[in-house]
Amino acid sequence: MPESSPNYGIQQSGGVSNVGNQAVGPHARAVSHGLTFTASPQNSELITELMTLLERHRAEIPDEAEAVAEELQDELDSPEPDRGVIARTLERLTNMVKPVAPLVETVGELTKAVEGFGA
Repeated sequence: MPESSPNYGIQQSGGVSNVGNQAVGPHARAVSHGLTFTASPQNSELITELMTLLERHRAEIPDEAEAVAEELQDELDSPEPDRGVIARTLERLTNMVKPVAPLVETVGELTKAVEGFGA
């Protein structure tokens, strides 16, 4: 490709990307036809487990971890959950609970449950 050619590629480093539709470049279009997210019944059990573990390990994690978990729960319980918000919240929570293996495992299970359900 000549150096003067524009690069309309997409680059991501780390994190989670949930894309319902995407278009790149001149005259590109992306059309969504009703992609939705539906929370799994398993999410409720995992959120309950997460809240219990957060309480148990409160001294080992940042103070705001519980508030972030509540944000996650609110988004999952909303009539039209936003997958982007959920992914970003799970990523923040994952970083906060890294010192505690049972929390890392529960957040990981919740992330898998959310990623595997919907659309």
